[in-house]
Amino acid sequence: MANNEQHDPVVSGGLTERRTFASQVSLITRLLRKRFDERARSMAPSDGGALTRAQWRMLGAVHVLGGGTQREVAERLEIGPVAAGQTIDRLEELKWVERRLDPKDRRVNRLYLTEAAQPILKRLGLLEDSEDQCAVVGIPQDDMDKLQSLLDDVIENLVAPDCAKPCDG
Repeated sequence: MANNEQHDPVVSGGLTERRTFASQVSLITRLLRKRFDERARSMAPSDGGALTRAQWRMLGAVHVLGGGTQREVAERLEIGPVAAGQTIDRLEELKWVERRLDPKDRRVNRLYLTEAAQPILKRLGLLEDSEDQCAVVGIPQDDMDKLQSLLDDVIENLVAPDCAKPCDG
């Protein structure tokens, strides 16, 4: 491993303890998001500002949900509808997202990426790939395959109906 110091047990109140699985996953997520955010900030919109975390996350969600509603996108991002609306407004000003009326329900707007958003979306995808590669450098492919399989098992456990009850082990 490149930096064994980050894999050492956590020292808390003078006691040495290992990180829990959940805290490791949370730490990995936070570190990946922080690195991605720092690099994405350099992808300036046409007005010279910086691409914010809220904006790149919204672009990704609109891409994945292509034609989703503001409510669906907000739920996916785990943010409120007002915050989602403000970010969508900003992306609309940049001509990266457009709202279109739903042909079946004119009270509903569907969200779509514009052609102008495609270059930034491609750069974000390349950045994501780069960050993924950086995170796993030095880990053999067999180990990565096993890790991904184990993480899939954890996901299955957490979405299983009987996981709603407390686990006894």
